[in-house]
Amino acid sequence: MNNITGPPVEGDDFFNREKELDYGWKHIQKGNSLILTSPRRVGKTSFAKKLLSIAEAEKWNVLEINLEEITSEEAFVRLFVEKLESQNWWTILKKGSAEKIEMLLSSIKTSFEYEGVKGSIEWQKEKESVYDKLKQLLDHTENTLIMIDEVTILLNSYLKDGEEGMKNVVYFLNWLRSFRQVSKTKIRWIFCSSIGLENFANFHNLSYTLNDVTPYPLGAFNKETSTRFLEKLASGGTLELPTEIKEKMISKLGWLLPYFIQILFYKVNYLVEVNQMDLSEETIDKAYELLIDENYLNTWDERLTDYRTDEEYARLLLKRLCKNQKGESRSLLIAGLHSKLPDSDKAEQLTAKLLKMLINDGYLIEDSGKYLFRSPLLRDFWFNRFVK
Repeated sequence: MNNITGPPVEGDDFFNREKELDYGWKHIQKGNSLILTSPRRVGKTSFAKKLLSIAEAEKWNVLEINLEEITSEEAFVRLFVEKLESQNWWTILKKGSAEKIEMLLSSIKTSFEYEGVKGSIEWQKEKESVYDKLKQLLDHTENTLIMIDEVTILLNSYLKDGEEGMKNVVYFLNWLRSFRQVSKTKIRWIFCSSIGLENFANFHNLSYTLNDVTPYPLGAFNKETSTRFLEKLASGGTLELPTEIKEKMISKLGWLLPYFIQILFYKVNYLVEVNQMDLSEETIDKAYELLIDENYLNTWDERLTDYRTDEEYARLLLKRLCKNQKGESRSLLIAGLHSKLPDSDKAEQLTAKLLKMLINDGYLIEDSGKYLFRSPLLRDFWFNRFVK
C-alpha cells in the first residue's frame, strides 16, 4: 500500500470500508441516490470512487464529474458533455440513437458556444433549454451511476454574483432534483464534497432540493481498524511498528480519520529514515508537534470562509473551545457570543446554528452537554495557530 496523503486513493491503496461499501451498493441497487455527509478527510471521494468501480464491474454505466475548478453553469455543461463523450459506454449508447444524440449535442454546444462562453444575459435565455437537452442525453432505462464531487464549491462560486448567483444556485439544485425525478429512471447519483452540501442547503433554506437523496455518513476508523491500517502502511517500507508505538500513535490522534493516521505515519517515518531518530514514543510526540505547526490542516482554517457572514462568530467559538480540552456548555458559549452581539435572542440562535454546522463539518462534538473539539490534533493545531 502506498501512503497517499492528499489525493483520493484507488485500487490497492484503498483500505477497509467493506461493510459500508456493501451496504451503500445494496442501497443504490434498490433505486436510491446517496449524499456522503461526513466531515472532510474521512475519505468520501475515495469511497465514492470505489462504489463506481463496483458498479462498473456489475456492467453499469458510470460517470465521474469533479467540479472543484468549475465556476460557472456554462463550464459545468461543457464538462458534463466532455466527460460523457470520453466514456466507452457512451459511444455504444450513441450508436443506438445516433441522430437524436448528435442533434442534442449540436444544439447544446451551439447554445453556449462550445469554444467560448456567451454573455450572461444571453446564457440565461438559453440555459433552460440546454439543461433540458442535457437531461435527455442519457438513457434513463440503463443502469447508470453518476458521482458528482465538490458540488458545493461550484455552488459557492455562484454566490459571488449576489442575488443573480443565488437564483442560479436554486435553479441548479432543482435541475439536479428534476433529473432524479424522471419516471422509472435507472440513473443513480452519489454526491460528495469537502464542504458539507447539507450544511450549504440548510444555510440557504434549500434542504428540500435534497430530500430525495439518502444521507450516508462515513465514520472514523476504530482502534482495531486503525491498528491494521498502520500495519498495512508500514508493510510497504522498512519501518516496523512495535505494539506500543502503534498504541501511542492511536492514542495521540484520538479521532482516527484515515488522513490523520496517514500524515502522522508519514511524519514519523520521515523522522526515523531522514533525521535518523530512534523509533520511540518521544519521536511520536515530535512528529505530532511538527504536524500542528505545518500546513497539513490548513484546509480546516480556509474552509471557514464558506460560513460567509457567520465566519467571524464561528472563529470566536473555535478559538474559545481550543483553550479548553474538556469543552464548554451551550449557555457559556451563548454568553461568549452575546458579548459580541447585543441582541441575546440573536446570540442564542446563532450559537445553535453554528454549533450544528461545526459538528456537521467535523470541528466539534457534543458530549454530556458540553461542546469540544472532535479531534485533539485539530484542537492543538487551532490553539497553536490562533492562540499561542
